[in-house]
Amino acid sequence: MDLSGLAPPGTVLIRAVDEGQQVALDPAEMKMVESAGEKRRRDFALGRACAHAALAALDFPGSPVGRAQNGAPLWPQGAVGSITHTRGFAAALVGHAAEFRGLGIDAECCEAMQDALAPRLFVPSELAALSVLDASGRREMATLLFSAKEAYYKLFSPLTGQRLDFRELEIVPGAGGFTARRLGAKDEWATPVAGRFVVTDGLVVTAIGLGTS
Repeated sequence: MDLSGLAPPGTVLIRAVDEGQQVALDPAEMKMVESAGEKRRRDFALGRACAHAALAALDFPGSPVGRAQNGAPLWPQGAVGSITHTRGFAAALVGHAAEFRGLGIDAECCEAMQDALAPRLFVPSELAALSVLDASGRREMATLLFSAKEAYYKLFSPLTGQRLDFRELEIVPGAGGFTARRLGAKDEWATPVAGRFVVTDGLVVTAIGLGTS
């Protein structure tokens, strides 16, 4: 799976595919999922392993990656990042807080997207773009739109402390990239934020970053 070009310049993206390999969790991290089912613990461990590898690549000292009350990762001082995992795939995107205010990464399986979800997730311009596609193209595009919104949310929420209705967010895809903007916003979030995506083997992976300047 080639994700080259997905990570914003200056960040590190580490991905993992579950092949039954051993994955160790820090005791503090293990405690976060001690009551979860086996699959949830496995996904969590793969995501945290990616996060630790990305942090090490940026020369951050080894330490547990905590979890906020809303489930978002808590990064060590000086780092920002995001983690995703779905159906045997996990990835983490990490950068320096001096260079990035926030980062978001998300992965979604195309086969999981159902047409019935569209009215609850997408704005009129997105619904119109979906309406002209055949079933296969519509599923892939809907997955891309949804994943881009998830990645944006992972960027937006830690910075604002706010929740976000996906029907407030418009995604405009292009060749290998997309822009995301919050509709009706009167502040900085009215400005589109650029992201990137890769579609491979029925999986859509999106990444987005907001710089400090």
